[in-house]
Amino acid sequence: MESSERAPDGDHRLARGDARRARILTAATAEFGRKGYDGARVSDIARSAGVTDAGVLHHFGTKYDLFMAVVERREEVYQTIKLTTESVRALFDEFIAVVRLAAREPDLLRFRVMLTGASRIAGHPVEGRAGRNLEAALDTLVPFVQERIAAGEIAEGTDPQQLVLELLALNDGIRDQWSALPDRIDYVAVFTAAADGLYERVRAR
Repeated sequence: MESSERAPDGDHRLARGDARRARILTAATAEFGRKGYDGARVSDIARSAGVTDAGVLHHFGTKYDLFMAVVERREEVYQTIKLTTESVRALFDEFIAVVRLAAREPDLLRFRVMLTGASRIAGHPVEGRAGRNLEAALDTLVPFVQERIAAGEIAEGTDPQQLVLELLALNDGIRDQWSALPDRIDYVAVFTAAADGLYERVRAR
């Protein structure tokens, strides 16, 4: 009986801990996105999240661990893209859906822009990550596009790697432009129009 009476308190403590961790991640996403890894300070993240410095380190251990937790959180959004065997059109629609989902969190988008540049800096915690992600995307998507060319969906003579690189470049480039002029550029609308235009250019007639 006593254990069952204590369980709700334990549940509440767990829920409070989860909520505190989420606030820290949100604050860290904004700070790292604006200032980068070196410029962001744990004390500023703690203040924004409404916790102490010790509270941040209790949940994440180190500034590095916190940064990598934000990296993983960002990648969770894009990992929702699933390679469909249905069509390249369906793949493009998956990308559009993920862009729409990502746009709901502007601070996470800014973090992604920062991350792209940071991956080229020697000694940075994410050095080389962009290259590895790009290689993995090419290894997965290029063979799929080749299959869809053979199936007659995509025009013969289309370079599958070129098509994949263009799709990825549209996302990276438009997201970067949005980060420079967020009040003027509609990231979702511009990417959707660009992706649709790319598909129309390469689809078989």
